[in-house]
Amino acid sequence: MDLLYKIAISLGLVGTGGAGAFYGIKRFGTTRVKHKLGNRLLSTKGNENKAQWESRLDSLKKSSSSHLTAELQALKNTAQNKTWQDLRDVCSQRIEEPFQEEDSKFKEVVDYCTFRNKDKLGSGVINEALESSGTLKSGGKWNKVSEALKSRETGVSSTMKGIQDKLKASSNPETTALKTWCEGASETPWINDEDPSFKDAQQHCLDNS
Repeated sequence: MDLLYKIAISLGLVGTGGAGAFYGIKRFGTTRVKHKLGNRLLSTKGNENKAQWESRLDSLKKSSSSHLTAELQALKNTAQNKTWQDLRDVCSQRIEEPFQEEDSKFKEVVDYCTFRNKDKLGSGVINEALESSGTLKSGGKWNKVSEALKSRETGVSSTMKGIQDKLKASSNPETTALKTWCEGASETPWINDEDPSFKDAQQHCLDNS
């Protein structure tokens, strides 16, 4: 009889259910990675979220990180011809592990097994390249949302106020500031719809025409 079970008896935690019930409670009390991340996780069932899994695998293969775990390094190695299903299966195992701390393995789950903001922002996400000169396209989508932010006087977050200042600078305005921020925010792991960055992206990074 182990110490934890003896303590459980002394506290009256073990009754007619016996050891099985006690250890069932112990298991139920374990916080797993999937419990920590909840609805942020991509589905690991069949072909659900296939497009997102393919996108995460593409991001992994383009990653310049030198600190990947062996499992993800193997997936990154294009010579091994790994597929999105391979990434999904690794994630399926990872999310069942007990959550201990936000270590490198947990960070990999967040980076490659969860939704990103772009997945939740809908069809208005802008995918428009710059002109060959490196400037926004005249009359283009990025130009439109940038001009809208420049002229907005109320309801602007501190983050967007910083972008606004760059756009409106009298000397050398940073005309691509909003585009740069939006593209970074789009690739950021989604937390929830109330996350300040997500709300800013909803308001200032989408083409609603």
